[in-house]
Amino acid sequence: MKNNRGFSIVVLLVVLGLIAGAVVAGVYVAGGNPAFLKFVEQKLKSIKTAKPLIGNLTPARDLRGTWTSSIRGKGIQLYGQFTTGPGTTKIYEDGDVELIINTLAGNTASGTMRYTNLCSSGSTTIPGYSSVSVPRQCVADTGAQAIQIRVSGSRLDFGTVSAGGGTFSMQGNFTTDIISGTMTATTPYGVIKGEFHLNRKR
Repeated sequence: MKNNRGFSIVVLLVVLGLIAGAVVAGVYVAGGNPAFLKFVEQKLKSIKTAKPLIGNLTPARDLRGTWTSSIRGKGIQLYGQFTTGPGTTKIYEDGDVELIINTLAGNTASGTMRYTNLCSSGSTTIPGYSSVSVPRQCVADTGAQAIQIRVSGSRLDFGTVSAGGGTFSMQGNFTTDIISGTMTATTPYGVIKGEFHLNRKR
C-alpha cells in the first residue's frame, strides 16, 4: 500500500515549530484561555485510536465519488500536548478535507486527498506564570495528493507515512454517505490525536 501523503504532515510540523519557537523566544499573546487548555486535554483523553485492519473482507459498498467535510472547517480536528521548555503547550488544529475516490479494485480504493483552510491555535502554561496563547496560524491549501486506502468490509486504513521524524496514520469506517475515523501522529514534539468526518457529495 502506498503511503498517505495527503495528511498535513508539513503543515503540522511547521505549526508546532512556530509554537515551540514562541515559547523559547517569549513571543506570546497575553491572556491564555484556561477553557481551551481543558478542552484539548479532555479531547486527547476521549479519542480512541482505531486498530489496524485484520483480514480482507469484500468492501461493504461502493466508495467511489467525492467526499467532503461534514461540517465546513471541521473535516479534521486535531489535538496535541507538548513539553516546550519549562512549560506545556496544547494545540488545536482544524480544516477541510476533500477525498476523491476514483477506483475500487479488490480491497484497494485509489484517488486523491486534499486539505484546505488548515488553522492551528495553542496555549502554553509555565509554572509560576499565567498561561499565554500562541497566535492562530493558517495555511490555505496543501494541494491534492494521490492516496490508496485499504478497505475491508466497512473499515478503512489510509496507511502510515513517516516524515520529519514523525509517524502518521489514519483509520476509519464508512456507510453509504459517511466516512469517519481517527488519526494519530507521533512527532518529535509529542502525540497528536484527531478525528475526521466526511459526507458523500451529491
